[in-house]
Parts: sequence; structure tokens; C-alpha cells
Amino acid sequence: MVAANGQGKLATAASAPDIIDKQARTHGYDFAGPFGAAAVSIVAPSVAYLLYFGCNEHGCPPTRLSWSQYVDQVIPTWNELFSLEVLGYVVAYILGLAFLNVTIPVQEKLGVRLKTGERLSYRLTSLETFVPLIGALAFGTYNYGWEWSLWTWIWDHYLHLLTAAQIVSFALACFIYIASFRSSKPLLAAGGNSGNHIYDWFIGRELNPRIGRLDIKEFCELGPGMMGWAILNAAFAAHQYQTIGRITDSMILINIFQFWYVFDSFYNEPAVLTTMDIVSDGFGYMLTFGDLTWVPFTYSLQGRFLAMYPVDLGVLGVAGVLLVQGIGYYIFRSANNQKNAFRTNPDDPKLRHLKYIETKSGRRLLISGWWGLSRHTNYLGDWIMGWAWCLPTGFGTWVTYFYVGYFAVLLINRERRDDGHCRVKYGADWDRYTSIVKSRIIPGIY
Repeated sequence: MVAANGQGKLATAASAPDIIDKQARTHGYDFAGPFGAAAVSIVAPSVAYLLYFGCNEHGCPPTRLSWSQYVDQVIPTWNELFSLEVLGYVVAYILGLAFLNVTIPVQEKLGVRLKTGERLSYRLTSLETFVPLIGALAFGTYNYGWEWSLWTWIWDHYLHLLTAAQIVSFALACFIYIASFRSSKPLLAAGGNSGNHIYDWFIGRELNPRIGRLDIKEFCELGPGMMGWAILNAAFAAHQYQTIGRITDSMILINIFQFWYVFDSFYNEPAVLTTMDIVSDGFGYMLTFGDLTWVPFTYSLQGRFLAMYPVDLGVLGVAGVLLVQGIGYYIFRSANNQKNAFRTNPDDPKLRHLKYIETKSGRRLLISGWWGLSRHTNYLGDWIMGWAWCLPTGFGTWVTYFYVGYFAVLLINRERRDDGHCRVKYGADWDRYTSIVKSRIIPGIY
């Protein structure tokens, strides 16, 4: 049974459960309410498939095919779309990582204080799991070369893997939602208890679903999907090698950039405990699908494209892409580190130079440093890095630039949602804050 108040909880205010209504109703909708939530639940999985059917060995997009040829050569049969065996492997992969999460000896970290007065402890094991996993894959590649059957299997079963991830994402969201109605009355997310089943299932009704020591939301946030993303990219590099006998500079850049993004996220895993996903969002289909399907299968689009359509950048091209990546990463990591350090210990002498305003709730809001430039400077750095991930594919197709367009929409939506939540949470203090830090993401522009 999922338990939000089981192991891993540290109570800091014994009387809080008597004061706080953990089952309080949600007021207001995001995503245009139930209709928008239902639409996203249909459109997003469809887009994940469309990126596969719209960018493949027949073209990206396959404009050279007539409709009858497209149906005959691209549209899959049921056996090409779904494999029970592959679904079993995906479930085993996720359960295996979950087992490691609760068994690897690590020092647990405390999250931010919840409205009940409690701080939950988290087992942060992503790095300890990822390094041995990648080491094993590297050892296998060293022994068997890029022709290793594992890499070939992943390429051949890509569509099966995508379908399996879709099924697991949907099933997990349903399980978590049903479990949120258990008699022990878990703490519900501020945005996910509207009473509308479709909306609450999508947004996430329960804030911190747990099974024993496993925090399911945090595990999925930086676990199977992120690791799967790096593994898929390696399989794409292997396919390119098997096809043309070498790995291009563009493919190398994609693998390095995105591998580093994954590794960096794991290395800085404590920072995720202060993000909106963990602090305020419930765990519903929005996050199960995003973590387990969307991230590994859409973020790796550039690598899959280059596996089929190699691009050589040359020295100047590589230098230009490296510059874009470096700027984006510096902004992203510096801003996130500053925010995490301030939220963890705002009285740290190293942060003495930062200015802030104090709210009636006692929270402090930064108005200088990276967070004085805009309310989400880290989003800007993340978006710039997105360009560096797309530029190595060249300019022969718009499909591989899907990521930067989608990501801009995602970041604007997240910023608007966060702004709405903070406006309710801080009231007049938020108006005072936004009058000082006027820019939302891009300083002086937006």
C-alpha cells in the first residue's frame, strides 16, 4: 500500500495534523481545467508516437512517400507496436532500480517543510545506481564493440519500448490515484484535490506517495527515465557506427551534452528536493508520463535522427555548439545552485551578499544575484542548452528542433503555474516581489 506518512517521515510539529486539513479541497484549475488535462493526456502520448512515425528511415518527415507507401512501410502492425516480452523487461528495469533505491546504503536528505510542519527524508541513490550501470554498459561495449547485441536489440525494439513506457506511465498514475483515497488520509497536493477525477488523476492528488522507504515521485523524477535517456543515446551512437563505420562529431556532442545533463542532475540530486515538482505538485499522470516516457523518448530525438542521417560539423561547427552549451549550462547550474543553497540555509555567511525580502509567512525571496535578473533565470539557461542539443542535427529539417519549441512552451507554462501558486501563497508580498523582480524568465524581455 502506498503510504505518505510511513517510513522516511520526520515529524517536527506534533500538533500539526490536528491543525492542518491534509484533505483540503483545491480551488482553481491549471491547464484549462478538466478539458485541458484530458486533452494533454491524449495529445502528449500521441506526439511521442508522431515523432517516431514522422522521423524515421523513410525521411524526417517522410515526405518522399505517398500516403499508400507511408501506410504500407511506416504504420506498424500490432506485433510491431507492442511486445509483452519488452513490457516485462521495462517493468523489471524499473522495479530493479526501485529495489536498489531502498537497499543501497546512503545518507538520507531532508526535504523542505510541508504545510503539516513535517520534513520528509529522501533516499537519493541516482548517482550510486547510474555509475555502476553505465560502467557495466561500458564494459560490455569494450568487450563486444559497438556491434554488441544489446545496442542492436534496443534499436530494433525502440517502438516496443516506447509503447511499454506509455503503458507503465498510465498504469502507475492510475494506481497512485486510487491509492490516494485510502482510509489513512494522506497529505494531498494543493492543486490536485478538485473533486474532478480526470483533472486530479492528471495533476496528481497525493503529494508524497510512498511505498515503505521508496518515495515514488522523487524516484521517478531522477530515475528510470533519465537513465533510459542516456542508454537510448548510446544505442543510437552504436547504430550509427554499425551503419557508417564511425561515430560523427555531431553524435559525440549530443551524447556528451545529454549524458552530462543526466549525470549533473544525479550529482546535484539534493537540489531536486526544492523544485516545484517535489515541493508542490502532486504525483499524477502529468509526472508519470513526463518522467517515464516523455523525457527518454522525446529528449533523445536528436540522437535517433543522427543515427539515421549522420551530420559532420567540422571544427568551427563544434566550437559554435560548445559555446552555446557552455553559456546555457553556466546560467542553469549557477542559478540552481544559488537557489538551492539559499533555500537550504539562507543564513549561510557565503550568501551574505544576496538581498531578499521577507514575507509574512517567514519565507525569504531573493531579489539579487541570478534571481534578481528574473524570477526563473535557470529556465533561460535550460532553454539555451536545448538549442545546443538541436544545432548538431544541422538545418535540413525542422523536426529535430521540436524540443526547443516544446520546451519554451513548457517553461512558460511552469512559470505561469508557479506564479499563480505563489500569488495565492504570499498575497501582497508576491506583488511586492514582482514589482522588484519584473522579468519572468528572460531579463528585460519576458
